[in-house]
Amino acid sequence: MRTDCPAELLDVGSDKTSLCLMDIRVRDLGRHKILEVDGDVDLYNVGELKQAIFRMVEDDDVKSLVIDMKGILYMDSSGVGALVAGQKKMKSQGGRFSLLNINEDVLTILKLATLDKFFTIYFSESELEKIE
Repeated sequence: MRTDCPAELLDVGSDKTSLCLMDIRVRDLGRHKILEVDGDVDLYNVGELKQAIFRMVEDDDVKSLVIDMKGILYMDSSGVGALVAGQKKMKSQGGRFSLLNINEDVLTILKLATLDKFFTIYFSESELEKIE
C-alpha cells in the first residue's frame, strides 16, 4: 500500500484507495526513452508522474521521451496537465515527446480538449520504431 497518499484514502475500507496506486517503469526502445505508466492518474498521484517525466526531460541524454499509457485506464485533468507540461518542456529543449498505446477513454478526453492534435500519438510500438 502507498504511504504518500492522503490518509483518508489509505483506509482499508475506502473505495478510493486505488486512486493512489501507480507504477512507473523506464525502458529503452532504440533512441527512445519509454516511461511505462500503470494505474489511474489523478490529483492524488499526479506528482509522481510529473517527477518521472521531468527527471527524463532534464536528462540531456534523452532526446525522445515516450509515455506508454497502455496501463492507464483513467486520467483526470491534472494528469493531462502533467503531459502538457512535459511536452512543452521537452519541446523547448529541442527534444521529442510523444504518447503511446492510449486507452480509448483517455484518448476521448484528449480529443474533447483538442489535445490529440497537440501531442504526437502512436498506437503501437512498431509504429514508433519506424521513427528514428
